[in-house]
Amino acid sequence: MLMIVLAIAAIVWGAIALAYRSGSAAGGAKVTTKVGAQQAEHVAQARTDERKATAVTIAIADRTARADALSETLLRTTIQDLRDALDSTPPAAAGAAPPVVPVDRLHDDLNAAIARTNGQAGAPSAP
Repeated sequence: MLMIVLAIAAIVWGAIALAYRSGSAAGGAKVTTKVGAQQAEHVAQARTDERKATAVTIAIADRTARADALSETLLRTTIQDLRDALDSTPPAAAGAAPPVVPVDRLHDDLNAAIARTNGQAGAPSAP
């Protein structure tokens, strides 16, 4: 009788161990598959974000290059206008005060450029 009870206990114990092992393997495979899918999704999202960041960076670089070119052109034009104003001034007579340089047009051009820049920047926001 004891042998029969031990045999039944061994069979039950074996069935429990087999069920545990097969369930553990199936659960592990299921988790591995789920984690792999999540990782692939996160990698795809990261690649999308990377492409967007690259496009924004390129757009900022292009805009900065255009602004630099416009600033340099404005600076060179302003310097040339100032030189032209100085060159157009007649020489002073001996012992006389130097003549006034006609910079009114240059002054007006600079003020207009400042007004355009301020208008493009928009109204200042209230603190």
